[in-house]
Amino acid sequence: MPLCLRGNFSFTAKINDAKTLGKIGRDPDYPLDGTYLQTADIDVPKDFQSIGNAITPFTGEFHGQCNTIRGLSKCFVDTLKNGKIEHLRFTDAKIEGSEVTGLVACVVDDNGEVKDIGAEKVRITSTGYGSHVGIGGGKVSGKVFNITARGCEVETKGSEAYAGIGGGDVTGEVRNTIALNCKVKTGGKWAYAGIGGGNVTGEVRNTMALNCTVKTGENWAHAGIGAGLLNGGKVGSITAVLSTVETSGKGANAGIGGGQVNGTVGNTAALICTVKTGNEWAHAGIGAGRLKGGKVGSTTAVLSRVETGTPRTYAGIGGGRLVERLATLQRCTARSIVQTSVPSGGDMS
Repeated sequence: MPLCLRGNFSFTAKINDAKTLGKIGRDPDYPLDGTYLQTADIDVPKDFQSIGNAITPFTGEFHGQCNTIRGLSKCFVDTLKNGKIEHLRFTDAKIEGSEVTGLVACVVDDNGEVKDIGAEKVRITSTGYGSHVGIGGGKVSGKVFNITARGCEVETKGSEAYAGIGGGDVTGEVRNTIALNCKVKTGGKWAYAGIGGGNVTGEVRNTMALNCTVKTGENWAHAGIGAGLLNGGKVGSITAVLSTVETSGKGANAGIGGGQVNGTVGNTAALICTVKTGNEWAHAGIGAGRLKGGKVGSTTAVLSRVETGTPRTYAGIGGGRLVERLATLQRCTARSIVQTSVPSGGDMS
């Protein structure tokens, strides 16, 4: 977690226990647009309720001052809009639901900002259709900066339910995400998974994964470190070490930069990593599994393995399969193994 800054704030109230924390948005003296300072570590009870909701979001500021909240069973904040949550640690959270959910917030809405967050031993699981999950937020249209996750697991089981460490569904900005010994997993069709973001139409930058696994189990469920599916957005500065990206469904592409890319991927590096697909029409690559449109640049792979196992699949370092005239590869360097079921090892068509 980044260096924690403690300062002088004009604040509404100090928060030093679970009872006081539970008053935010429920007691007139603790309004949703207030400014709060956490002054001690807090263990929350199992019946803790998220702060705010979609109709009445949290629009204030919560400064954790590097203190810890332990034992969440729901999002800390339901909907964050025009507000800020910063310098806060979370441990031992187990969150389950059937709707969009997350650790810091279920939804980081427009102009919401989450930054300088530490998460350890956190598990988030969702079961419903479109029930995205993420450590920063399940849905992120605001900003999520400086997330460090250790030993965390995020998983969705429904179709079109995206999962990520930075965010599940990212239309805003996610930057400076570090994942150590983490797992991201989806089990439904069109359910994309990534460390930076599962589905990214916004921007994801500076993503690092060490000893992490990103895995999808159904058809058309793309997986990546930067993004599972990058559709019109940007992913840059992705570093993966001792990490695995794996898909098993038809048409489920896998990559370090992005599983399926229709956008821009820059500066991807993989060291001792594995990218693997196990079904037809499922392509694998370090920069992109399938580069449908856009550009992949500055890709480096060392002691890594890219593998596909069935007919009509392609593997490569810059990209597994490229759509000609719509896709561009630049500056690809490899000292790795590429294994594919077709003789050529890559395709541009």
